[in-house]
Amino acid sequence: MRAAVLGATGYAGQETVRILMRHPEISLVAMTSEREAGLSTDRLFPFLRNGPATYVSPQQLEQENVDLIVSCQAAKQAVSYFPKWAASGVKVMDLSADFRFADKGVYESAYGAHPAPELMGLAQTGYADDPLISYSATRPIFGNPGCYPTGFHLAIGPLIQAGIALPHLIVDGKSGVSGAGRKPQVGLMMAEMAENVAPYNNPGQHRHTFEMEAATGGFVTFQPHLMPMARGMELTIYIVDSPASLEEITGCWHSAYRSSAFVDVLPSGQKPETRRVRGTNRAELGASWDARTQTAVLYASLDNLGKGAAGQAIQHINQWLGWPSHLGLE
Repeated sequence: MRAAVLGATGYAGQETVRILMRHPEISLVAMTSEREAGLSTDRLFPFLRNGPATYVSPQQLEQENVDLIVSCQAAKQAVSYFPKWAASGVKVMDLSADFRFADKGVYESAYGAHPAPELMGLAQTGYADDPLISYSATRPIFGNPGCYPTGFHLAIGPLIQAGIALPHLIVDGKSGVSGAGRKPQVGLMMAEMAENVAPYNNPGQHRHTFEMEAATGGFVTFQPHLMPMARGMELTIYIVDSPASLEEITGCWHSAYRSSAFVDVLPSGQKPETRRVRGTNRAELGASWDARTQTAVLYASLDNLGKGAAGQAIQHINQWLGWPSHLGLE
């Protein structure tokens, strides 16, 4: 299968290129960059021996015979190209937020007016490790979930599917600075972030809150933080007055992920760490119990560029096309 990566110079784009270059069923034939079109790819990708030698613009992709496009640009940036690609039979894996929501109203409450509501009927979404996920052959656009919502769904999705009501959850999130993108910002400089932890956004205002709430149907109080590391994220989720015991929660996890190649439910007493999943498509889940307040405390760790972005996108492509889920992934 011939593939192109749209927005290949961003962090998620770079990770996508690295995965595709070792994928046994995919040949990477084009990489786009609006700022670097026509320039050599070897500065960022010196390991590309048989890949594209120069970047092209998104408009030039019309000259390439591709079967798959992985779009790594931000919300609303690339969607104008999607109608032509979808009409020509190209599959589009979109890492932006434009097709993560089945409900246009929920999308617009977080991102404003949808740039292409007429395409929503051609799109599908979901979480790659959800045992209930299915893929439609008639919908050529797939909306890859966000990084924090992926960790959240890994922990909470099996509980919701088991019928456990969770009307209000508190989520403390910590992420490496690559989650803020590659555009230079003073607050993301090493001198600013070293030996520093900084909360950002106010509770209820981060856009990923809406993705989390879509998974539960309840309220989520979410406070993210930036950590002095390049990549990785950890979520601590509090279920106050938990309706489920710790044994029921971990039982739901074991049932959901017993066949998963990428989700590890840790033994009792062990907690996830970001360094254990760095650079991979793996995720770790752990849980504790506060007997004084009947609060279940759940933990999820993942790589925001791997399982939280490019890794999950490639896992989706593998499963969408009927290939083994692990192809090209670690």
